[in-house]
Amino acid sequence: MPAPSRADNRALVCALFTLHKVGMSVPPSAKSDQRGYSVRGLANWILDYADELGLPITNMALNKLLYFAYEESLARSGVLITNAKIEAWEHGPVFREVYQAFKDNGDRPIRSRASFFSPATMQVETSTVSISPADASVLKTVLAPLMPLSAASLRHRSHIEGGAWHRVWWYQGHANPGMEITPDQILSSRSNAR
Repeated sequence: MPAPSRADNRALVCALFTLHKVGMSVPPSAKSDQRGYSVRGLANWILDYADELGLPITNMALNKLLYFAYEESLARSGVLITNAKIEAWEHGPVFREVYQAFKDNGDRPIRSRASFFSPATMQVETSTVSISPADASVLKTVLAPLMPLSAASLRHRSHIEGGAWHRVWWYQGHANPGMEITPDQILSSRSNAR
């Protein structure tokens, strides 16, 4: 087999970088089914759904809505809707890729859509997902009552004492690299709350 060319190496590096940027580096929970939807695509889907409902969504609200959809999908059916890493930040759970895509909006409603660099086309493209009807139904059921709430209200809900964010943010152990909120922490905090 011939050695890979520079173009082959470049394509591989671009593909690996893209996978890393969409959060594919997070190992799955052994207890979970995976959908592996792009977190940017999910964010855009939520924004499109909010537009259908006539509701403005800020970056902070979007991150919380995405987190609650992730949490509920995992708790209800053991399904990870995305492989993206969730981090505990001061204002609650954050998907770094989503935050970065919309940080220029500040606390203003988002009008744009998240994008990514495609190694296949060598262009920046808008992130999309094809969500199954069953997953879309679950997402809409979870999101519909939350979407009209303010970002501050969603933040408050994500800060519930004993919840996954709270347990990671106020971690008393030796170290918690990356302040990651894992699927197992979400499930554990939900089962302890019952």
